[in-house]
Amino acid sequence: MRKGSRHFYRRLLLVYTAILVGVVALLVLYFISELRQQARDTNLEYMEMEGTEGREYILQSMEDADHIHSSLYNSYDEINDLCHYLSDEINSYMEYRLDNYSGNTSVSYWGIEDFMSRMFVNYSQVSSMSVYSDAQKIRTVYEKDGTSRRIYEPEDSGSGEGESGEKGKLAARRELRDPASLQEIGWIEMEFSTEKFQDIVAFYECAQMLVLDEAGRAVYSSTPGLEELAGIGERELERDYGFFCWEGETDDYRVLTLLAKREAQHIPVWSFLAVLVLGAVSVVIGEIGIHFYLSGIMRRLNAIVDGMENVKAGDLNTRIPCGEKEDELDIIADNFNRMCEDLDAYIKKSYLAEIEQKNAEMAALQSQINPHFLYNTLEAIRMKAICNGDREVGRMLYSMAAMFQSQLKAADVIVLAQELHYSKKYMELFEFRYHDKFRWEVNCEERFLQVPIIKFVIQPVLENYFAHGIRLESDTNFVSLTVRENGAFMEIDVTDNGRGMTEEQREAKNEALEADEFDSHKSMGLANVNRRLRAVYGPECGLMLRPGIDGGLTVTIRFRKEEEERGDLE
Repeated sequence: MRKGSRHFYRRLLLVYTAILVGVVALLVLYFISELRQQARDTNLEYMEMEGTEGREYILQSMEDADHIHSSLYNSYDEINDLCHYLSDEINSYMEYRLDNYSGNTSVSYWGIEDFMSRMFVNYSQVSSMSVYSDAQKIRTVYEKDGTSRRIYEPEDSGSGEGESGEKGKLAARRELRDPASLQEIGWIEMEFSTEKFQDIVAFYECAQMLVLDEAGRAVYSSTPGLEELAGIGERELERDYGFFCWEGETDDYRVLTLLAKREAQHIPVWSFLAVLVLGAVSVVIGEIGIHFYLSGIMRRLNAIVDGMENVKAGDLNTRIPCGEKEDELDIIADNFNRMCEDLDAYIKKSYLAEIEQKNAEMAALQSQINPHFLYNTLEAIRMKAICNGDREVGRMLYSMAAMFQSQLKAADVIVLAQELHYSKKYMELFEFRYHDKFRWEVNCEERFLQVPIIKFVIQPVLENYFAHGIRLESDTNFVSLTVRENGAFMEIDVTDNGRGMTEEQREAKNEALEADEFDSHKSMGLANVNRRLRAVYGPECGLMLRPGIDGGLTVTIRFRKEEEERGDLE
């Protein structure tokens, strides 16, 4: 790669790399933002699910409390035992129990202790149960391990229908009535474990949970001090404290789940690293693609530069390969190839005519003919013939002298009137030579007389006729010159009624003229005229042979009507 190409390559690589890194960086930021949004949505969903499960646990606990209360009335022995326990003094109750047991045929006695033990087994979430006697003002607490204790409470902490609970406890209290008299004798209270809330919080691992009773006391708090936020509204929690909040209620309890906004959008470190690694891999793959793409561009640019260097060195046959992409580089390469073709054609058109002229001048020097001396000599002979009264010879010499004078004085490019004049003088010579055996005519509209043309293109064609086509045994030999316009070209038909050619001969000579492979040693005049016309006017011009009159031959001379690029033949 050249020094300049390397500099251009580095600049393009830097630009494309900057674009690639910028795009990948934006994509990384976008994916991280999407991951954060997805984490936020997921955590909010988990927060709601956590609160919902906490609320469902409370509802299930209240339902279990109803089942326990109903189960108590399903057993006559147990409810009877409980009624005596709550209504009688302890001694009276023990006497009742002994009398009832002794009078019962059953081996076992079903009392309140048996009921409590069975309920602890059936309802594992119950942590303790207690019964309260309105008459005795005594509360008996039954623990899950089978122990019990009696507590004197002169002031009832609450009674009647509905759920209630002590501070820090999830409890449900139900009243107790004597089945016989339906008189209220006390209440039963079931306390449920709050470990279930802790299990729920541990499972979701996102939000904090706070459970409050109807008095606003904290039943459960997953984080110390969280109960301080209990009295704050949901909007204030989100606006001032940076928490997302979900709230669910039952008849006597309220469940709050709180999620810090910063933690809600937190994504795992491995996810963050995965996005960064993916971005880095994308940059590497993109750099490889950019390298191959720019290498292809550099190869094509170097091919264009090499082509320019070759043309600069003079090789106009240089061609740059064009691909199928049809992009700007292909357009440059195609136009460069066209320029080389046009430049090569222009050089050939401009200088081949000059070469032909130089060759003609060299041939004249080699034959050691001095046109000036010959013209002066012919003029002297003509004057002598006129003095002797031989005017016909004088006219012949005048025609000959006029032809030599045209060679000396006329420019390389003349008008059609001059070219026809020289052709007339040439035919007059042969009219004198073949007296009463040769006729000629010229047909040309006056508007064509000033059309430019290179000189001496008709005379060699006439010379070819007199050398090969004239029939000396006939006295009806005829030649006509007809000038006509054909689009952007002018055509001069030199038509004779001479010996002519067969069709095969005409086709062979036309092919030779078209390919510029004419045997100049056999037909020097026609070959030179054809080559000069093609060199000056382009490959569309030249000579063409067609059938003439009565088996003769027509030679058509074609040249451009308006010569835009004239060869400098002077």
